[in-house]
Amino acid sequence: MKNYFTNTEIKISSAALIFMMIIFLSASSFMMKINNDNLKEGYIKQMGAVALRVIEKNPDLEKDIMPLMTKNVDNEEAAKGEAFMKQYGLSKDLQDSFFPYAGQNIINNITALAVIFLTMLVVMFILNYIQYAYFYKRIRRLTLGAERVVEGDYDISISENKEGDLSKLSNSFNSMRKVIRNNISELKKEKQFLADLLSDISHQLKTPLSSLILYNDIMLSKELTKQQTETFLISNKNQLFRMNWLIRNILKLAKLDAKAIELNKENQSLNETIEESIYTIESKANESNIKINFNEKEEIEFCHDRLWLEEALNNIIKNGIEHTQSGGEINIYLEEKPVYKRIIIEDNGEGISEDDLPNIFKRFYKAKTSKKTDSIGIGLALSKSIIELHDGIIEVQSKLGEGARFIITFL
Repeated sequence: MKNYFTNTEIKISSAALIFMMIIFLSASSFMMKINNDNLKEGYIKQMGAVALRVIEKNPDLEKDIMPLMTKNVDNEEAAKGEAFMKQYGLSKDLQDSFFPYAGQNIINNITALAVIFLTMLVVMFILNYIQYAYFYKRIRRLTLGAERVVEGDYDISISENKEGDLSKLSNSFNSMRKVIRNNISELKKEKQFLADLLSDISHQLKTPLSSLILYNDIMLSKELTKQQTETFLISNKNQLFRMNWLIRNILKLAKLDAKAIELNKENQSLNETIEESIYTIESKANESNIKINFNEKEEIEFCHDRLWLEEALNNIIKNGIEHTQSGGEINIYLEEKPVYKRIIIEDNGEGISEDDLPNIFKRFYKAKTSKKTDSIGIGLALSKSIIELHDGIIEVQSKLGEGARFIITFL
């Protein structure tokens, strides 16, 4: 019952109904008082005339008659009086018109009640019309809003600053509108993502495929020496390996972006993850005569998927190796503060220009100063996606000729 009256419309209707009932009761009581006063006035006139005529005929009866007009009679006298009056046809079954003042009073009462009833009916109809016109106006706003959402307009908002079910309905409508808009936006993003993915795969595979076709045509159409044939086959093998690596990484990146991969996160040592990542890529660093230094102060645990985070770190370290000259160094720092855990990977290589810094994590982006022709530009984009799936942030600080510093922060 308490929840029932939290509705604003019910409060208004109940208040209006109570107000009208009070007016109806007050008006009826006022009219009944007036008619009762008229009835008493008529009673005095009628009984006064009767008493006067009797007293004129017999003055001695004045002392007996007058007290009877101002007090109740006992049951015996009332019964005798009723029987006496009945002899002359005066009973409760007699028509109202034969009771001069009482009949007129009854007519007045009926007329007054009818007038009050009709007045209250008109007032109630007017109040009801006003209330429900307001009520249906709010409903039509919701209907119009729903139609505009169906037509693709998601910016409409139904504002209600009152309590009640209509306000709850309006809030639910606004929430539904936002959910639909977000879902449509996500669908558009997924559609664009799929189109971009297909475009990326097509673009990246076009060059190695063209090379394979060309080499095969040469081997089929010309007579080659064993050494030449072996050279073409080795080239084809390298192109196939490159295509295989490219396809696997593009699909991996696509799954990460589409959130189709469920990470197996565990609370484990972040130090060990970094060490395993260094161990995996150490042979490549040795080939390039680059030293990797891991500076750790304490054991730090972090809830993460070790295999995926290793891959993210590998790509960043590999990027540092590729852009650092022989004899250079890559330093890795691990630190923990009350509000975050941070991995810093810095090299003393060629650095990144200011123009390239905003785009360094975009897929298939290659720095303008990059001299590596076989670089695809997918590693850092893959690392960024993996780190963000761990609720982390990756930043880069660099100047041309001064190396690069990658900062990974897990809040």
